[in-house]
Amino acid sequence: MGLTPTGESPAMPQLKTSADLRVHNQTRLLRAVHDADEPLTRASAARALGFGRNTAAALVGELEAAGLLHEAPAGASGRGRPTTLLLAHPHGPVAFGADIREDSWTLAQIELGGRLTELETGEHDRTPRVFDDILRATRRHATDRLASLGIAIAGPIHDRRRLHISHLGWDEVDLDEQIGGDWPPTVVDNDARLAGLAEARRGALRGTGTALHFHIDFDIGGTLLLGGDAQRGAHNIAGEFGHMPLTDSGHRCMCGAQGCWSLDVGTNALVRRSGREPGYGAGRELAREILARAEAGETEAGRAVDDNAIALGRGLGALANALDPEAITLSGLGLELIRLRRGLIEHACAEGLMKFRRARPPRILAGTVGEIGPLRGAAEIAFDVALNAEWLRARL
Repeated sequence: MGLTPTGESPAMPQLKTSADLRVHNQTRLLRAVHDADEPLTRASAARALGFGRNTAAALVGELEAAGLLHEAPAGASGRGRPTTLLLAHPHGPVAFGADIREDSWTLAQIELGGRLTELETGEHDRTPRVFDDILRATRRHATDRLASLGIAIAGPIHDRRRLHISHLGWDEVDLDEQIGGDWPPTVVDNDARLAGLAEARRGALRGTGTALHFHIDFDIGGTLLLGGDAQRGAHNIAGEFGHMPLTDSGHRCMCGAQGCWSLDVGTNALVRRSGREPGYGAGRELAREILARAEAGETEAGRAVDDNAIALGRGLGALANALDPEAITLSGLGLELIRLRRGLIEHACAEGLMKFRRARPPRILAGTVGEIGPLRGAAEIAFDVALNAEWLRARL
C-alpha cells in the first residue's frame, strides 16, 4: 500500500534549497485552500500563511500552470477591485474514498476544497471479496486525475496490515494480499477513526483541542483526537473503546472478550433485544424499525432504545473521567440516539462522572458530517497524497 494513514510519505525531507522552500510553500497553500470552510481569496490565503503579495501571486500562478489550482472571479460584490477565489482546477487531482460497511459499500470522489461526490454504491457478500468489488468500481470511474484511494472499514487493523472484524468472522485478513500492485496508491483505516477525523476537519470538532468521537453502526467504535489528529497507538489499533467492559454486559463478545460496551450500544444490541441473534452484518433495517416504533411511542421499542441510550451515556461518562475531552461527537446511529434520547444520554453520562467533573461535563454533540463520516474521512486521507511535497514536486 505504501502510505501512512495520513496519506503522507513516512519521512518529510528537510528544506535545503530555494526549490524545496518553494514546493513547501506551494504545499502549504494547497492545504490551506483544501482545509478552508469556504473558498479563500489570494489575499486571505496570503494573510493566513504569512506570504507577501508578490510571493502569493507567484505561487498561485505556478500551481495554476501545473493544473493544480484555479483562480476564478468571485461574484460581483459592489465597487472596487474584483475579487478572485482559489478553487479546484477542472483538470486537477482527485482522490477516491470508499466506505466498506458490514453489508454494503460506497465509493466517492473528493477534489481540492473538499467537495465530495458519490460515484457508486453496492452490496457485498460479507467476505473479503468486497475488496474486488471496490477495485472494479475504482477502475470504472478512475481517470488520470486519480491520485489515490482511501478505504474506511469497520474493524481494527493491527500493524496497518492485519484486519479483524469479529462480527463478520474476519480474523487476520492480510490487507497486502487483498490490495496488490494493480491498485492505485491506497491507504486503509478504521471507520470510527476516520469519522472522527472528518468531524475534526469538516464538522463539529473543527478547532477542538481534545475530543472523542464515536461512530455507532452495528456496534460502537471511537477515536481520541488531539489537535484534530486521531490517535493510533503503538500498533495502529488504539480506540477500540467498544471492547472495554464499561457497562457490565453479561454477554460474551464475538471478539472473544467478556462484557464489551459494544454489546449494549448500536444495531446489534437492538437486534438482541428483539429476540434475534445479532452478527454477520444483519439487522440494520430491524434496528431502524425499532427506532421508528420508539419515536411513535411503542413501549417495548422505547425501552430498547432507552437501554441503548443509557449504556451509551454510561460509557461516555467513564471515558470522560479517563480522557478529559472538551467535546464528544456522535455519528451513524448515534445521530438518532441523541435526537431521540439526548436527555437520557446526558443524565447517564453525568451519573458516571466523578463528582468534581459534573459542574462542567463534556459537551455531547451530534456530528455535523453525518452518516457519511467514514466515507468523508477515507476521502480526506486519500487526498492528503496530493497535499504532500514529494507528490507535488513530481508534478511541477
